[in-house]
Amino acid sequence: MELRHLRYFLAVAETLHFSRAALRLHITQPALSRQIRDLENELGAPLLHRHGTETKLTAMGERFLRRTREILALSEKAVSEAKETSHVVRLGHYGTLWTDYYAPALRAFAKRFPKISLHAVEETPVELIAALRRGEIDIALVGPTEKELGREFAVRKLGTVSALVAMNARHALAKRRQLSMADLRDVAWIVWDEKSFPGRELPLRRAADSAGYKPKVVGRADSVASLFVRLGTDVSAMGYVLPMSKKLPHAGMVFSALKPPGIAFDMDVVWDRRADATGVLTALADLLASTPPAT
Repeated sequence: MELRHLRYFLAVAETLHFSRAALRLHITQPALSRQIRDLENELGAPLLHRHGTETKLTAMGERFLRRTREILALSEKAVSEAKETSHVVRLGHYGTLWTDYYAPALRAFAKRFPKISLHAVEETPVELIAALRRGEIDIALVGPTEKELGREFAVRKLGTVSALVAMNARHALAKRRQLSMADLRDVAWIVWDEKSFPGRELPLRRAADSAGYKPKVVGRADSVASLFVRLGTDVSAMGYVLPMSKKLPHAGMVFSALKPPGIAFDMDVVWDRRADATGVLTALADLLASTPPAT
């Protein structure tokens, strides 16, 4: 028996609904059903009565639920105490440009909590959320998030950043330093890979829709570097990046601003409430939200 079995059972016991529990746990319903069956087989007794869509706890399930809550509470306390002892906060991000952007807030955190070390961990937004679930990081800068994530974690919006359009220096629009979405009706777009950067294509589609057209997507990129490589070989294509991306090597690339509302990215910070017994993670989120970023 593993702690994940207890967490799965708790979700079903609290919702009394396998579909809702699976949604909370971010796994499929068949996978959840198998895990519960495995747990019941190991215990040698049924924990739940299932009849159609109706689910109820057995008498054994009621007793096991009480112990499950006690065990998980002790587990969370042990993790919290271990983190306090280690004096390390593991901050996930998906590029050093973001840690540079929020450097003033991170310095303010270091000043307020001199005994706590910040350890930066770089991954894609998808992997950052997975790392939070596994307890491998404590808090993460992940870009825009879906509302459902707020049921699982504490989520705070830090701000909105307007994107620039990036293109080959030989692009027909390369000499224009400001463009409107209406100017880009016939552009071929390289968008962000949704598998690694979920939600990054939506701002482009919304901006194009407000200008009365659907964007023509011809490719996807999983990093700024790969985007620049693609644009370097496709003179007709265009991409959209955050302003700080100009700090990266970009030979042969030019950037243009977009007239408002343009394409805008939200930045959210996400952390596990249960791992924040001391309030340190909330304090870091507060600083990230309230301290003016580097420009």
